[in-house]
Amino acid sequence: MKKIMDILDMLKGIHIAGGATALITGVLAMATKKGHVNHRLFGKIFFWSMALTCLLGLNAGIFRSGYLLFIPIALISFYQVATGYRILYIKKLHEGQKPLLVDWALTIGMLITTMAFIIWAINSLQTDAFLSIVLFAFSTIGMYCCAVDLFHYIKKPIEKNYWLFIHIFRMSHGFIAALTAFLVNNSRLFKFLPQVLLLIIPISIGQPIITYVIWTYRRKKTKADLLIAEARI
Repeated sequence: MKKIMDILDMLKGIHIAGGATALITGVLAMATKKGHVNHRLFGKIFFWSMALTCLLGLNAGIFRSGYLLFIPIALISFYQVATGYRILYIKKLHEGQKPLLVDWALTIGMLITTMAFIIWAINSLQTDAFLSIVLFAFSTIGMYCCAVDLFHYIKKPIEKNYWLFIHIFRMSHGFIAALTAFLVNNSRLFKFLPQVLLLIIPISIGQPIITYVIWTYRRKKTKADLLIAEARI
């Protein structure tokens, strides 16, 4: 039994190190120029750190008492960063490029998983309202992402830069998930705040920023298209 606990403690340490690496490289990736070699390097480290963290978070949810919520958070967070990374390899769906089997498997698997989580959330509403709310929130985001991905797999995207917006949205949400996990796991440092606020604050601040960044990129593209059209006239 002691050996098992020692292994779990070791995995917890790796999980914490992976999460810290994801937070640091996530900030560095956002701070560097998009498309630059440093952005790609930090982005890859962020992705693999998040993949490791999500895997070990899943392990904690299964084997550690009181960590059940880690299961949906880990799976949905992994889907965000995995599809945010994969979208870089399927940039030309609008030109007829086809998604690979791994893309279909990820999306259909996550869609089924989020449906199961929503059923779990409904069943938990009476016994654990906090768990139910968090489950429903994460599952809704996950299901929305799955719907967007399936739509793009089946029907060609209209926007040429669809992949850029998805990449920004998914990777940023992965970072928010890592930050949220850090705040919740270190809630003793924020005793002046209710735990529910530690879950809400990152997404409440992060989502408007993500929306603004995507809007800015869309606006730049619209202006560029107008200039090209005027030049042709």
